This record gives sequence, C-alpha cells and structure tokens, in this order.
Amino acid sequence: MHAKQLKRQQMLQAAKKLFTEHGFERTTMQKIADEAHVGVATLFRYFPKKELLIIEIIIEIIEKMQPRFEAITRSNKTGFEKMEDILNAYIDYLFSANREAVTILENFEYYATYNPIDEALITDIRNAYMQVNRCIHLALLQGQEDGSITLAPAAHITAQTMMNLFGIAVKKQAFTSFMPYEIITSPTKEQLLDVKKMILNYLQLDT
Repeated sequence: MHAKQLKRQQMLQAAKKLFTEHGFERTTMQKIADEAHVGVATLFRYFPKKELLIIEIIIEIIEKMQPRFEAITRSNKTGFEKMEDILNAYIDYLFSANREAVTILENFEYYATYNPIDEALITDIRNAYMQVNRCIHLALLQGQEDGSITLAPAAHITAQTMMNLFGIAVKKQAFTSFMPYEIITSPTKEQLLDVKKMILNYLQLDT
C-alpha cells in the first residue's frame, strides 16, 4: 500500500511540474507518464482521466491553506482580530507560495472556462473553497458576538464578498509577479494592503 501511495505521489508531482511549465492543455498523459518514469497504462490505472489529476492537485493546493484559517478561528483573539489575521493569511500564503501553486491555480480558471469538467469534480473544488469561506463567516459571527465587529448581520454578505474579491486580487498579483514583463496592470502589494485597511474599517462601521 505504501509503495502504491509513493507511486501516486510521484505521478502527481510530475503532473504539477508539467502543468506549471506547459499548462493543462499542452500536457499530455504520455508526457506525465514519461516525467514520472511510469508506463502510460500505469498512469491511466491510477488516473483514468487527466481531469482527475488536475482536480486532485487543485484541491491539495487549496487545502494547504485550510489549517491556518482554522487555527485563526480557534484562537482566543476577537472576531475583528481574526478577520485581520485571515486577510494577512491570504497575502502571506499566496506571496510565499511557490510558482507552481500560484500558476496552477490561475491556469485552472482558464482551463475550466473552455473545457467541460464533470460537475462532481467541480463540486469537490467548490467544497474545498467553501471550507475557507466558512472560516470567514465564523470569524464575522464571533466578532458580532464579542462586539469587535459592528456590522449588522445583513452586511456580512458584503463583507464576505469583499474578502473573496481581495483573495482574487492577491492571487492575480502573485501570479503576475512571476511574469518577466507586465502585460496587464495588477494591484501592487502596497495597494492590496490599502484595500485590507478599507475592509477592516468597513467591519467597524457603526450601523
């Protein structure tokens, strides 16, 4: 069983490397098998479709963020302080993540736009992202209970929307930082920190 798991990880690592270097569409199962030093029949036995490799890698990247967010919500800090820590965690994770993780997350969005993916697989990714959103929602509720966040419950949807957009902006900036030249204008890290302050100020608006 241990040998099978090692072989599985070997194939996943090969796929990550090639997906980062060439994207999803230009990476064939044969190339992944060659990189992993296994027969293509063996690769198909573990992963009958390339999408299964893609989805497992995406979920793994997302789930690596989860323990930090959960630790924040379990801390003894106020809800407001937890929200600030979550915003900082977005920045720290995506800016400290290696090129592989950031590039794969960004490339997947484009791939999923133009290539049909089984709904069950998309649901698995959606559920992984929802774990992070639940941490945000919990911190908002805790802040309301301890009085550190003065938003009305109805405004929590707006706050979560702002947090999600902030996460997207951070990911975009982290991705473009790996490019050798600028094609599109993305927010600088300083601008992202300004947006973080705006979100925190919004959480303490009197209602």
